Amino acid sequence: MLDNAGMTNRALHVLLAILLTAASASCAVADRITGRQKAFTVPGRSMEPTIKHGSRVDARLTHGDYTPKVGDIIIFHAPRSWSDGRSGAREHIARVIGVPGSRVACCDPAGKVLLDGEPLDEPYLGAPPIYLLKFDVTVPQGRLWVMGDNRDQALDSRAYRTDPHHGTIPLSDVVGVVI
Repeated sequence: MLDNAGMTNRALHVLLAILLTAASASCAVADRITGRQKAFTVPGRSMEPTIKHGSRVDARLTHGDYTPKVGDIIIFHAPRSWSDGRSGAREHIARVIGVPGSRVACCDPAGKVLLDGEPLDEPYLGAPPIYLLKFDVTVPQGRLWVMGDNRDQALDSRAYRTDPHHGTIPLSDVVGVVI
């Protein structure tokens, strides 16, 4: 049986947990209201197994202020060359593999993507992908090399490596970073 001090201590812990939960929820709502966060529905299987087709993800909107990191999952406007003549405004989701100045190549003898000559550790991949398209690209300033986690089905930088920008996307086309 708890004494009065024990009951008071327990009640304070419960109250603190409730207040922290409410504060966290309030911050998420405030981010949505102020335009710093948005929910997106993933339209395909390119990010499986990490993110399933039809899932909703929250992204922190970049508003042109984004410092890319390898491994970030981003929402971006696909370049017009990726849209087969349709509007270039379609939102895509992919993982950042190469940042400005980095060299991305396929592949080492074990089938791993090389980033600046070193095998990239990608524990998020499902089955080992079969790379039919070899590539070796140095990412230009202001651009990114992106790939889906479902490498055998994703249409990403690899598929467009022969376009004028070698499959890279402009940093300015990044809409948000998945949180």
